Amino acid sequence: MTPDEIRTRIIEGMKERRLKRTSQRLVIVDILAGSRSHPSAFDIFAEARKKEPKISLSTVYYTLDSLKKAGLIRELEFDDLNNRYEGDICEHLNLVCRACGKIEDFPASSPVSPQEVEEKTGFMVEGVRLDFYGLCRKCQA
Repeated sequence: MTPDEIRTRIIEGMKERRLKRTSQRLVIVDILAGSRSHPSAFDIFAEARKKEPKISLSTVYYTLDSLKKAGLIRELEFDDLNNRYEGDICEHLNLVCRACGKIEDFPASSPVSPQEVEEKTGFMVEGVRLDFYGLCRKCQA
């Protein structure tokens, strides 16, 4: 998805779920839509302060939590990295560099579909996440 498509999808989702579309929230949406780097909450906060100097870190966390609960963004949780956020919730794989922490998207689906899991086990799948860990090109050098 393009940044504009991601932004439109999130804003339309906010309208449908009756989430407030304040200027501060829209700045956060713009950052998520335009970023392929999977920023942390603090990264989003630092970028948002450039456009909305009065935005607080708690506003960023609250907005991210609201968007996540509404299913409009995805939070990536890690044991050894800060949680990261992404606006592109289309099915894809994440490539995580163990050296620098960079996360890249790889356009591919998971090896087993959620439907197949549900049909074979009765387990109701709510989400899928598959990550590959290694070294990015820059860190290999």
